[in-house]
Amino acid sequence: MSSNKKNFNIYIFILLTVAGIVLACSSVITNDYLKLVIVMVTLAIGLFGIMKSLSNPVEKEEEKTTKE
Repeated sequence: MSSNKKNFNIYIFILLTVAGIVLACSSVITNDYLKLVIVMVTLAIGLFGIMKSLSNPVEKEEEKTTKE
């Protein structure tokens, strides 16, 4: 269960990062400063989420029960 949720969270953060890159390269937002702020926020949240979810090791429930 935990592994499935972790994979789902990684996919969400990857999609957020890709959305930030697409917004940076497109002309959907015409104001450059607003585009900069939106892109920087989406990239920061996406990259932080990816790094955080990949850095925490997941212990299997079997290992937890054998340690106790």
